[in-house]
Amino acid sequence: MWAESTASNEDADGNGDATRYSDSTAIPVVAVDGDVVGFGATLVSNDANFRSGNEEFVLNVWDTHLGGSGTVLYDEGHDQYHSLADFSNMANYAEENGYTVQATSTLASDLSSADAAWITGPATAFTSSEKQSLAGFVADGGVLFCHDRADYSNHDETANFNDIASDLSLAFRFNDDQVTDDTNNGGAYYKPTTDQYNTAFEYFTDRPGMEIDPDVTHDVAVIDVNDGDTVDVRFDSGREETIRILGIDTPEKAAYQRYEREEEWEGIESLDYLATWGANASEYASQELSSTRIDLSFDDGEAGIFDAYDRLLGYIHYDASGDGVRNTFYNYEMVRKGYARLYSSSFTNHESFYDAEADAQANARRVWTDSDPADSSEYRNRDADDLFFPQATTVKTTDGAVPDSDVAVVAESSATQSVTGGYDYGSSDLPLVGVDETAGVAVVGGLLIDETYEKEEGFAVDTASYENFVVLTNLIDYLSHRDGQVLVDGGHNQFGDDFALSSEDAAYYQRHLEGFDIAFEQVNELTTANLSRGRVLVVTTPPQSFTSTELDAVQGFVDDGGAVVLMGASNAPDSAVTNLNEIASSLGTHLRLNDDAVTDSTNNVNADSSLPTTTVFDTSYPIFSAYPSVGGAGALSIAEIHEDAAGTDADNLNDEYVVFENTGTGDLDLTGWSVEDAVGHTYEFPSGYTLTPGASVTLHTGSGTDTDSDLYWNYGSSVWNNDSDTCSVYDDTGSLVTEQSYPSSSGSGAIDVQSVHADAAGSDSSNLNDEYVVFENTGSATLDCTGYTVEDAAGHTYAFPDGFSLDAGATVTLHTGSGTDTASDLYWGSGSPIWNNSGDTVYVFDDAGTRVETYSY
Repeated sequence: MWAESTASNEDADGNGDATRYSDSTAIPVVAVDGDVVGFGATLVSNDANFRSGNEEFVLNVWDTHLGGSGTVLYDEGHDQYHSLADFSNMANYAEENGYTVQATSTLASDLSSADAAWITGPATAFTSSEKQSLAGFVADGGVLFCHDRADYSNHDETANFNDIASDLSLAFRFNDDQVTDDTNNGGAYYKPTTDQYNTAFEYFTDRPGMEIDPDVTHDVAVIDVNDGDTVDVRFDSGREETIRILGIDTPEKAAYQRYEREEEWEGIESLDYLATWGANASEYASQELSSTRIDLSFDDGEAGIFDAYDRLLGYIHYDASGDGVRNTFYNYEMVRKGYARLYSSSFTNHESFYDAEADAQANARRVWTDSDPADSSEYRNRDADDLFFPQATTVKTTDGAVPDSDVAVVAESSATQSVTGGYDYGSSDLPLVGVDETAGVAVVGGLLIDETYEKEEGFAVDTASYENFVVLTNLIDYLSHRDGQVLVDGGHNQFGDDFALSSEDAAYYQRHLEGFDIAFEQVNELTTANLSRGRVLVVTTPPQSFTSTELDAVQGFVDDGGAVVLMGASNAPDSAVTNLNEIASSLGTHLRLNDDAVTDSTNNVNADSSLPTTTVFDTSYPIFSAYPSVGGAGALSIAEIHEDAAGTDADNLNDEYVVFENTGTGDLDLTGWSVEDAVGHTYEFPSGYTLTPGASVTLHTGSGTDTDSDLYWNYGSSVWNNDSDTCSVYDDTGSLVTEQSYPSSSGSGAIDVQSVHADAAGSDSSNLNDEYVVFENTGSATLDCTGYTVEDAAGHTYAFPDGFSLDAGATVTLHTGSGTDTASDLYWGSGSPIWNNSGDTVYVFDDAGTRVETYSY
């Protein structure tokens, strides 16, 4: 056998003892002299995967020289790199075909019981007597199979083989070289392939080998159960493989807890608990599968039938009832029964496994018995100081640069851009996050939640101090008008690629969301029903493009109030970037991922310029503060200002007061918050003071003992002017939260926001009239609202109808959707939600354009 004409050989170890073949000379890789066969490679080690017929060729060689049976001794007595265990599949295959294969460390003395000797790369030379024994063995009709290997490490195996060849007076010698082929290879230049056979030898007959056909179901024997998601099986060919059971993950047993991650298990924070259920899952697997025969099949949704650790990825069907029919789907049953969690890759049964897991969780089966995501503590939730961008790339638009108003985050000024075909920003800021609120889309130039950069995953430094998680979560809620899960697309072969993410690549972000009782789930089938579970769809540079049906479903999701976050990576191939930008185009946004890379030699993680960090935020986007607590957010409003105390104000200071109310849905910590009048008199709420949802507190001007319902300014004179004044409330960052002015006591109207109902029942987009703001005239006279306007934080504006007036004490509800205006109900006429569920601000301006009310929630 020769290498292909595209191959070449080289003196890989550089010691000058290789014979070089010219381009016009075929390179021999297998040679024969009588019953001694020299191979230029080991060919049949277990990691060969037997896709190229190597084992068939080797067994044909054996048959030619041994006649189809005999005892073959594998030499382990000369410090070989390999042992017979490394060739166990070849040994099994040979035994299934009539041979006995045994290992020996005393080859010379055992030759009398053998028909052939199998020798691979002897690191220790054979002694003179051993070589004499080999010569006598061959002279008496014995066969030698000698497998050399590329001597790039100069371990002298080749020289040791050539000593044997010399003593046996063979017509060939082994070359101290390496054969490479850039064109014909098995995935790498140093794994050459060839079909250049000398057919004068009977070595090349087709025969059944050990290749595994991914398109058929295989009847195999279970020979060992490692744990609940891993078993060893034997094929009829003799080949033995480890099966990583597809689509599931059982907890690690106690001995392997160093590989376990609590973050993967929703609502569970105990490794000991997981270890117990790891043992339980293993016990159940042994009970069901040990020493049985099973049907093994594969999923064409996966990139291949082997994983990164050379384990087969398969489905198992077995006979659970004893009726002889293998109709129990082991993978699915482990999830349904609560022994395993769904392990999200690209497999086609993903959605049915998701349903099975959801049912097991809802019914607290087995491992989910103690799962309580709602009770999970907050995780990495704090105000944003800095972010880092793995595989950073900029965002652009269809016309070039992104307008500043649409950029939430830019790189530091020390960052540089390397353009490979996209828009060149030159000396301008490099935008890393673009936001299109109208389209409900954000484009992010980096895989912000990639767990590759977690210290617990082996990254060199701790990146938990960066606020990537909280900024993404706030961005999601800023764009979305829905509640529900954070969905990540995994149906376009993202799993296993370093430029894209599946949910399995973001377990630490899942744990962050869990602290707010928000589920993080992968979705592989982008249907209307599946998307209805979510508030957002996160898509990372997809290797496969979306179909028109999928794009329609995503657009419908956005129309229904959902958001889409598109994440790209600078190392993504052009095709994946194109696929991502096609989604953006379909959703009607002008934003696109650029074709470039952003690096920063000054501001980065771990002195790696390819991991830039930044603190340059546009804080007009409300995404850089800690995410609201579980259960909702508090919202402070001014319910009443009682400026005119009974009698003389100065003598009755505690009858001059302001009543505040928490109109939100969560506790409101007022530590650091302050109240001011128009001339700057300031009161600061007590440290630790919290107002529960629906509760009110009265702030008296005078002195007293603070309680939950009454606070005291301890001011020695009146604060609130009887004729007119303004009450302003600022949060702990100094931002204005709410403000109310009142005119003279001669009788005027005063508009106030009584409440905001931002989260409509069901989908906001489908129920716009259940999204509303209630206004109240807290003044003493009718208020003519002609020319008054209402705005949200993004500048959407509503104008009250001409002639509309609100009686003193009366309320009016402004609905987002359409309808017929009445004295108690007004309709904005918007076709999409206005008020963000996660937080927003209501501004009211009078007919002169003066702001008369501010209400944030």
